[in-house]
Amino acid sequence: MKSNFLHKLNEIKLFLFDLEGVLLPKNSVKTAESEDHFLLQLRLACEEFLRHDVKLGIVTASNDSLIDKIKTNSKCILLSDSINKVKMVDEFLKHDTIDYSQVLYIGDDILDIPLLQKCGISGVPKDGRREVKRVVNFTTKAGSGDVLPEIIEYIKQIKK
Repeated sequence: MKSNFLHKLNEIKLFLFDLEGVLLPKNSVKTAESEDHFLLQLRLACEEFLRHDVKLGIVTASNDSLIDKIKTNSKCILLSDSINKVKMVDEFLKHDTIDYSQVLYIGDDILDIPLLQKCGISGVPKDGRREVKRVVNFTTKAGSGDVLPEIIEYIKQIKK
């Protein structure tokens, strides 16, 4: 990564991710085993983010049973139940000292574009939609479902 990107990344206090197509692989079939594996990975990632004094959150329009499991099994921020992702993040930021310039958001679909355009840094998985790639600051090397380890590596580089 270029040093100016890492410098800007150092200003980020809140790392937000879309759920389906970013944290979960595109078109993945949810099974009890895959959900348990995801929840374990998410819990470990949340702990890693907190160790580096930054927050991890999920912004999703989904409201399925996995959302309930995330709420009860993880320390990450969960913003769900609305297709208006900007409104959900606006509401969250009202109660925090963080502003949009300190937020990184990674989304993969057209529904994510309004939020991607408001954040200090915006990204898309390498297999995200072409329309989204046109509006973001960077494209991850990883595809959907494998984004978190890449972002954790960037955090480790800047928070040494």
